[in-house]
Amino acid sequence: MKEKHPSRCIFSPEMKTLLAILLFPAVAVPAVPPLTPVHWTLVGGNSPRAVIAGQTLEVVLAADIADGWYIYSLTQKPGGPFPLRIQLAGAADVAVRGAIKAPKPTTKFDANFGIETELHRGKPRFTVPVGVPAGALTGKRELVVAARYQACSETLCLPPRTEKVALTLRIKRKP
Repeated sequence: MKEKHPSRCIFSPEMKTLLAILLFPAVAVPAVPPLTPVHWTLVGGNSPRAVIAGQTLEVVLAADIADGWYIYSLTQKPGGPFPLRIQLAGAADVAVRGAIKAPKPTTKFDANFGIETELHRGKPRFTVPVGVPAGALTGKRELVVAARYQACSETLCLPPRTEKVALTLRIKRKP
């Protein structure tokens, strides 16, 4: 004997009311933008920078950290918060050549991690040596300078995130 199945599910009035109460906050509350207490820029803006093949160009990446917040240093020891990492991406023949220069960090014992931490607050600047090989083709290169960091306040640490800033190089030959 063949059973009959209804073509759709019918909810009782009580179930419809309960579903409406439970689902209303999901559709009525607007999405909250992510908290971003750090803003990254290149000193000198995003205008193209000229560099001769075989040379290194210093590019300055600036962080603008909101009051009450801080990021960890490039030299933050392992076993604690996520340290700052600065990288170049976008062109295979252009790379960071040498050590990135950074201001001296402030040190502070962090009871949550049980270690000394190294912090930057305010408006630190990081000098990135961008190296172009001698055999590089001339012309324009579109790159990004990527800063991966963790921002914290005295009461909250955000998950690590990566911010990218566009960088355009015009590679020339030695005259």
